[in-house]
Amino acid sequence: MASFSIEAQVRAQDENCKHLRKEKILPWVVYGKNQEPISLKMNYSDFLKVFKNAWESTIIDLKVGKKNIEVVIHDYQLEPVTWDFIHVDFYALTRWETLTTKVPLNFVWESEAVKQGGILEELTKEIEIKCLPKDLVDHFDVDISSLKEFGDNIKVSDLNLWDKYEILTPSEEVIALVAAPKKDKQEEDETSSEEETNEEK
Repeated sequence: MASFSIEAQVRAQDENCKHLRKEKILPWVVYGKNQEPISLKMNYSDFLKVFKNAWESTIIDLKVGKKNIEVVIHDYQLEPVTWDFIHVDFYALTRWETLTTKVPLNFVWESEAVKQGGILEELTKEIEIKCLPKDLVDHFDVDISSLKEFGDNIKVSDLNLWDKYEILTPSEEVIALVAAPKKDKQEEDETSSEEETNEEK
């Protein structure tokens, strides 16, 4: 798993969040089962660098002064017009406490049906799981080589994950499937013409 770290400063109660945002400073909070909520602030661009590469399942090393806290991104708020981040919640991890998070899916290998012209449709990009912090991963690989014919699919129940992961996403949810290749317009026109000719006969 990739390693990420963020440096932050404690945010004073009288600091105005709107003023901070204008100065490209992002206000946020860290909390957890064994962590009292702490109001913090960080450089906006520093957060973006981490967010572009980290997922909800990525452990981030938070540095506040001389204190280090292992956290994950729990929630965030976006400005509805600009889509800029205006607030972020980080959850402080406890070594033996299970947590619920979402892990991205990474589709690997080749599908025989796709080689034959089929269209791979990736319907689910991530699944929700519950596990211990030490077992978190950046992603789960999904082997699509089992998709041999048009219409074949892979469901959540087909994932071969270790027992240490409790999957919360419904087992019958389809992750990926191979659809038959679509006919181009010329083929459709030719097929339509043939059908009309046959009807006239």
